[in-house]
Amino acid sequence: MNMLEILPTIREQLIKKHGALLSETGREAELKQAIAKELKSLKKDADPETVDEVAAYLIGLGPADRLLKDPFTSEIMINRYDEIFLERHGVIEKTDLSYPSEEDLRNVLDRIVQRCGRRINYSSPIVDARLPDGSRVNAVIPPASDNTVITIRRFVKLTFTTEDLVKTSFLTHEIAELLRILVEGKANILVCGATGCGKTTFLRWLAGYVPTSERLITIEDTKELALKHPHCISLEASDKAGIYELMINALRMRPDRIILGEVRGEEAFELLQAMGTGHEGSITTVHANFGKTEAIQRLVRAMLKVQGVTFEELEAMVAEALDFIIFLKRFPDGSRRLVHITQVKSERGKPVFNDIYRYNRMKNQHIQLGVVTPELVERLQENLRGEMPKHPAISKPLEVVSAQ
Repeated sequence: MNMLEILPTIREQLIKKHGALLSETGREAELKQAIAKELKSLKKDADPETVDEVAAYLIGLGPADRLLKDPFTSEIMINRYDEIFLERHGVIEKTDLSYPSEEDLRNVLDRIVQRCGRRINYSSPIVDARLPDGSRVNAVIPPASDNTVITIRRFVKLTFTTEDLVKTSFLTHEIAELLRILVEGKANILVCGATGCGKTTFLRWLAGYVPTSERLITIEDTKELALKHPHCISLEASDKAGIYELMINALRMRPDRIILGEVRGEEAFELLQAMGTGHEGSITTVHANFGKTEAIQRLVRAMLKVQGVTFEELEAMVAEALDFIIFLKRFPDGSRRLVHITQVKSERGKPVFNDIYRYNRMKNQHIQLGVVTPELVERLQENLRGEMPKHPAISKPLEVVSAQ
């Protein structure tokens, strides 16, 4: 008698004896004990591994549970009951896992949505939900698709050290030191790149340079950053309060800095205003595939949702408030690199770019192209504690240049 043959019997007994527990969250431990008891009554030699496997099918996510135990799995893509893919280290691969049938996969989906207070059916064939660990779930069923499709995006809360990033050639010690100076000197930074390039992980590392004496507020659509800063308030969007409302409220919470997980709409306008009116050193991200010009355009288009302001006025605002664009990229082999660090300057109301570093893939090398302008160095120095460190990409402050 194999596991698949005894599943219906155990499910029937579970519903009969513990039906109320099945609809409650946080009772998994009790249910697992009940499953173990029923399983051993049918199969006396059942080992703990078999108990875990049966529990996964009856109260968990089935085969997907095994993938969720891997800390490096960032995405699970169930295209149909017998076709499961995963993403690990930026590379998509097909697994040899499968569900017994479409019905079993649908049962798993029903458990997920019921525990979140959502529903999915023929008239509402699309749903977004969340697992207890915070992973996001998107599901589509007929008639919107040919079969049940589930996509699980895990938040791989990896914290990399500078040495880790240097070893993988993501950046160099020289670049890491420049970024430390920029964060401690309260430069306003926009991190951009396509989906999966590592923006959240990089943002988590970058925020590690924010002085512990400052009050930091993070705003995210879904909590992913999990910063280990001693004075950090984390805000998360919901149906009751969106990103824009949280951004407005954050300004009333006496922040020294604001980290906005991603800009998509009118919250970008409020953040850029904050950057220019006493909240220097704020950081945000934007999805952009092709570089700094697209990043600026996406930022401006998001801000256009604010009524009564022209494109030209918003572009001038971005050029004045933003100091640096950092562009990240994921290559086809799954490797990730910091590919650009660019200073943003304002000339006649238009953003002008001053490239500081660029990654050369052919040489697998980061190349310095320029230096931070004296005007910005002077401002950074005012915010730093102590003297400006010597660095190849830092020019002399304006007063020194003038004296010469």
